[in-house]
Amino acid sequence: MLVLTSAGPGEGKTTAASNLAVTLTEIRRKVLLIDADLRRPRLHEIFDISNDRGLSDLLQAKATDVFDVMQGIVRETPVRNLFVLPAGPPVATGVLHSALLPALLRRFRKEFDMVLIDTPPVLQMPDARVVARQADAAVLVVKSGTTTRDAAIAAADRLTADGARILGTVLNHWNPKKSPSGYYGSSNGYGYYRADLNRPSEAVQE
Repeated sequence: MLVLTSAGPGEGKTTAASNLAVTLTEIRRKVLLIDADLRRPRLHEIFDISNDRGLSDLLQAKATDVFDVMQGIVRETPVRNLFVLPAGPPVATGVLHSALLPALLRRFRKEFDMVLIDTPPVLQMPDARVVARQADAAVLVVKSGTTTRDAAIAAADRLTADGARILGTVLNHWNPKKSPSGYYGSSNGYGYYRADLNRPSEAVQE
């Protein structure tokens, strides 16, 4: 179970989560993609599914009937073996602190080979930190030329302070043709970045 988050908005975490989910289905994994960005959900738009019911409904259900309510909320997508739990209607801040969240995630672990959770930016609100404590690890998405080293380090520090394990970092919008030394990876716009903490703070460059 992985949480995907970013330091700030617009850094490509939802795209990265969606692409990773599709890739996992290609190696015959049954995947659930959860939209836990309850304020600015996007997964229902990407996969063209309804957002009339979703995670917010489950977190507000009674403990005695939450698993009955779950039926029909987890949606199939056109991608074989890929399922999406949309965010659902807007709710009050703090609903992710519900005691039902750990129970739901335990149920999903049993039913799916992999669970990916798209969460809000970690420096803007605590939601990603709340969910990451329940997951196996977190993946931090940073955007080339936009995310500063200070922001990336601060995001990582907040996650690790809560005991979350950071599995790695995805460098988004990276152009290898313009890349200085220190970058490596494939040419599909994703890569990995290793920060030099001795250099001055600046945006991660292409």
